[in-house]
Amino acid sequence: MNCRTLPIAFLTTLGLIATAGSVSADPAAVVAALKAAPATLFDLGLARLEAKLGADGAVEGYNAHGYYQDDMIGIYAYSYEIEPSEPNCKKIVDRIKRAGAVDPATGWPDDPASIYASLLSFPSIDEFEVDETYMETVDSMFHIMVVLGVTGDGKGMVCKSKLLSTDISYSWE
Repeated sequence: MNCRTLPIAFLTTLGLIATAGSVSADPAAVVAALKAAPATLFDLGLARLEAKLGADGAVEGYNAHGYYQDDMIGIYAYSYEIEPSEPNCKKIVDRIKRAGAVDPATGWPDDPASIYASLLSFPSIDEFEVDETYMETVDSMFHIMVVLGVTGDGKGMVCKSKLLSTDISYSWE
């Protein structure tokens, strides 16, 4: 077999492997690139949310993180170990709400706004100037999704709820 008969993808892969071994590390260039792209307060708020959700989830036996998509802030929690069922799914939704100082029975925050909304509050922002109901608006952006088990074969449980709601939808996926 000569090089003319080898598939191009295989030759490209060999070239990438050969090149990868010769690349030198430049930690200063990595740090400089990261320093050149400043984080926003929104990035910081999402990082705070991520830390809170991760810590609370770790204590309770599930993984959780936050993300932003389509003008909503999502809270995603999952566990492969917790038995998929509506009661178990509801327990995690309720735990996430309680960790944010929201009463799952009423759907209302303990204070005028949840702890999660406070993670997106900063002294340098005049909240009233941005939106007269800034914290309440932030709270209305939060949506929770919990996945228990493995989905795709109808044996995994998915439940969804808004942070400020008593409604939870359940589906087997």
